[in-house]
Amino acid sequence: MAISRIHILVVDDLDDAADSMVDLLSIWGYDATACYDGATALGSVRLQQPTVILLDLAMPEMDGFQFTRLLRELPNCGSVPLIALSGHSSQTYRARAWEIGIRHFLLKPTDPKCLKSLLAQEIEFALSATPQPEIFDSNVSVELSQPGRRKLRGLYSQEYWDQVDKNESEHDETSRISQSL
Repeated sequence: MAISRIHILVVDDLDDAADSMVDLLSIWGYDATACYDGATALGSVRLQQPTVILLDLAMPEMDGFQFTRLLRELPNCGSVPLIALSGHSSQTYRARAWEIGIRHFLLKPTDPKCLKSLLAQEIEFALSATPQPEIFDSNVSVELSQPGRRKLRGLYSQEYWDQVDKNESEHDETSRISQSL
Protein backbone atom coordinates (compact mmCIF):
# COMPACT_ATOMS: atom_id res chain seq x y z
CA MET A 1 0.00 0.00 0.00
CA ALA A 2 1.92 3.05 -1.21
CA ILE A 3 1.33 6.63 -0.19
CA SER A 4 -0.19 8.30 -3.25
CA ARG A 5 -0.63 11.80 -1.79
CA ILE A 6 -0.28 13.54 1.53
CA HIS A 7 -3.15 12.36 3.70
CA ILE A 8 -3.49 12.92 7.42
CA LEU A 9 -5.72 10.72 9.55
CA VAL A 10 -7.13 12.28 12.72
CA VAL A 11 -8.28 9.77 15.34
CA ASP A 12 -10.16 11.24 18.31
CA ASP A 13 -13.30 10.08 20.11
CA LEU A 14 -14.41 13.69 20.59
CA ASP A 15 -16.19 14.56 17.35
CA ASP A 16 -15.68 18.31 17.73
CA ALA A 17 -11.95 17.93 18.40
CA ALA A 18 -11.47 15.63 15.42
CA ASP A 19 -13.60 17.73 13.07
CA SER A 20 -11.96 21.01 14.05
CA MET A 21 -8.51 19.44 13.55
CA VAL A 22 -9.56 18.25 10.07
CA ASP A 23 -10.78 21.79 9.33
CA LEU A 24 -7.45 23.26 10.42
CA LEU A 25 -5.49 20.73 8.36
CA SER A 26 -7.68 21.55 5.34
CA ILE A 27 -6.93 25.25 5.78
CA TRP A 28 -3.25 24.33 5.73
CA GLY A 29 -3.82 22.51 2.43
CA TYR A 30 -3.79 18.91 3.62
CA ASP A 31 -6.19 16.14 2.72
CA ALA A 32 -7.46 14.96 6.12
CA THR A 33 -10.03 12.52 7.43
CA ALA A 34 -11.50 12.17 10.91
CA CYS A 35 -12.26 8.86 12.59
CA TYR A 36 -13.93 8.81 15.98
CA ASP A 37 -12.70 5.45 17.27
CA GLY A 38 -9.77 3.11 16.83
CA ALA A 39 -11.62 0.34 14.96
CA THR A 40 -12.95 2.74 12.32
CA ALA A 41 -9.50 4.28 11.99
CA LEU A 42 -7.92 0.86 11.31
CA GLY A 43 -10.53 0.27 8.60
CA SER A 44 -9.70 3.65 7.10
CA VAL A 45 -5.97 2.84 7.08
CA ARG A 46 -6.70 -0.36 5.16
CA LEU A 47 -8.45 1.71 2.47
CA GLN A 48 -5.95 4.56 2.30
CA GLN A 49 -2.61 4.59 4.07
CA PRO A 50 -2.12 7.97 5.74
CA THR A 51 1.11 9.91 5.52
CA VAL A 52 0.81 10.89 9.20
CA ILE A 53 -1.66 10.03 11.96
CA LEU A 54 -2.75 12.46 14.69
CA LEU A 55 -3.93 10.25 17.52
CA ASP A 56 -5.82 10.77 20.77
CA LEU A 57 -4.62 8.22 23.32
CA ALA A 58 -7.53 8.15 25.77
CA MET A 59 -10.43 6.69 23.79
CA PRO A 60 -13.03 4.15 24.90
CA GLU A 61 -13.03 0.54 23.65
CA MET A 62 -9.76 0.82 21.70
CA ASP A 63 -7.36 3.41 23.07
CA GLY A 64 -4.51 4.96 21.12
CA PHE A 65 -2.01 2.44 22.47
CA GLN A 66 -4.05 -0.54 21.24
CA PHE A 67 -4.65 1.21 17.92
CA THR A 68 -0.91 1.75 17.46
CA ARG A 69 -0.05 -1.89 18.18
CA LEU A 70 -2.64 -3.09 15.64
CA LEU A 71 -1.59 -0.47 13.10
CA ARG A 72 2.04 -1.63 13.26
CA GLU A 73 0.89 -5.16 12.33
CA LEU A 74 -0.68 -3.98 9.05
CA PRO A 75 1.41 -4.36 5.89
CA ASN A 76 3.53 -1.27 5.14
CA CYS A 77 2.33 0.58 8.24
CA GLY A 78 5.31 -0.10 10.49
CA SER A 79 6.78 3.35 10.01
CA VAL A 80 3.74 5.58 9.54
CA PRO A 81 4.52 8.55 11.78
CA LEU A 82 2.14 9.01 14.71
CA ILE A 83 1.70 12.19 16.70
CA ALA A 84 -0.16 11.77 19.96
CA LEU A 85 -2.45 14.64 20.93
CA SER A 86 -3.48 14.07 24.51
CA GLY A 87 -4.79 15.84 27.56
CA HIS A 88 -2.81 13.42 29.75
CA SER A 89 0.56 14.87 30.64
CA SER A 90 1.97 12.15 32.88
CA GLN A 91 5.39 10.71 32.23
CA THR A 92 3.78 7.25 32.25
CA TYR A 93 1.61 8.14 29.27
CA ARG A 94 4.60 9.63 27.45
CA ALA A 95 6.80 6.62 28.15
CA ARG A 96 4.10 4.19 26.96
CA ALA A 97 3.68 6.23 23.79
CA TRP A 98 7.40 6.22 22.99
CA GLU A 99 7.71 2.52 23.83
CA ILE A 100 5.20 1.56 21.15
CA GLY A 101 6.64 3.83 18.47
CA ILE A 102 4.65 7.04 18.74
CA ARG A 103 7.21 9.59 17.64
CA HIS A 104 5.72 12.68 19.28
CA PHE A 105 3.50 13.54 22.22
CA LEU A 106 1.78 16.93 22.22
CA LEU A 107 -0.52 18.18 24.93
CA LYS A 108 -4.02 19.43 24.15
CA PRO A 109 -4.67 22.16 23.33
CA THR A 110 -1.75 22.06 20.93
CA ASP A 111 -0.04 25.19 19.67
CA PRO A 112 -0.96 25.31 15.95
CA LYS A 113 2.43 26.74 14.93
CA CYS A 114 4.25 23.90 16.67
CA LEU A 115 1.91 21.31 15.15
CA LYS A 116 2.26 22.77 11.65
CA SER A 117 6.05 22.68 11.86
CA LEU A 118 6.05 19.16 13.27
CA LEU A 119 3.68 17.94 10.54
CA ALA A 120 5.96 19.36 7.86
CA GLN A 121 8.91 17.47 9.36
CA GLU A 122 6.95 14.23 9.69
CA ILE A 123 5.62 14.47 6.14
CA GLU A 124 9.15 14.98 4.87
CA PHE A 125 10.24 11.95 6.90
CA ALA A 126 7.36 9.83 5.57
CA LEU A 127 8.00 10.77 1.96
CA SER A 128 11.80 10.57 2.09
CA ALA A 129 13.55 8.04 -0.09
CA THR A 130 15.43 6.66 2.91
CA PRO A 131 13.07 6.48 5.90
CA GLN A 132 14.54 5.34 9.19
CA PRO A 133 12.30 2.48 10.37
CA GLU A 134 14.76 1.61 13.11
CA ILE A 135 13.19 4.39 15.16
CA PHE A 136 10.27 2.01 15.63
CA ASP A 137 12.42 -1.02 16.43
CA SER A 138 11.20 -2.59 19.67
CA ASN A 139 14.82 -2.99 20.84
CA VAL A 140 15.27 0.79 20.76
CA SER A 141 11.94 1.78 22.28
CA VAL A 142 12.85 1.26 25.93
CA GLU A 143 15.93 3.39 25.47
CA LEU A 144 13.81 6.10 23.78
CA SER A 145 11.42 6.26 26.69
CA GLN A 146 14.26 6.77 29.19
CA PRO A 147 14.39 9.85 28.62
CA GLY A 148 13.45 9.70 24.93
CA ARG A 149 14.37 13.22 24.06
CA ARG A 150 18.12 12.71 24.11
CA LYS A 151 17.78 10.20 21.27
CA LEU A 152 15.32 12.34 19.30
CA ARG A 153 16.96 15.75 19.78
CA GLY A 154 19.17 15.33 16.72
CA LEU A 155 16.22 14.67 14.42
CA TYR A 156 14.49 18.01 15.01
CA SER A 157 15.49 21.65 15.19
CA GLN A 158 16.39 23.37 18.44
CA GLU A 159 13.45 25.72 17.81
CA TYR A 160 11.09 22.74 17.88
CA TRP A 161 12.51 21.46 21.19
CA ASP A 162 12.40 24.95 22.71
CA GLN A 163 8.70 25.15 21.81
CA VAL A 164 8.03 21.67 23.25
CA ASP A 165 9.82 22.61 26.50
CA LYS A 166 7.87 25.89 26.68
CA ASN A 167 4.53 24.14 26.08
CA GLU A 168 5.26 21.54 28.74
CA SER A 169 6.38 24.16 31.27
CA GLU A 170 3.21 26.17 30.68
CA HIS A 171 1.06 23.02 30.93
CA ASP A 172 2.81 21.86 34.10
CA GLU A 173 2.36 25.31 35.69
CA THR A 174 -1.32 25.40 34.68
CA SER A 175 -1.82 21.89 36.12
CA ARG A 176 -0.07 22.85 39.35
CA ILE A 177 -2.22 25.98 39.76
CA SER A 178 -5.48 24.17 38.98
CA GLN A 179 -4.66 21.37 41.42
CA SER A 180 -3.99 23.87 44.20
CA LEU A 181 -7.39 25.53 43.70
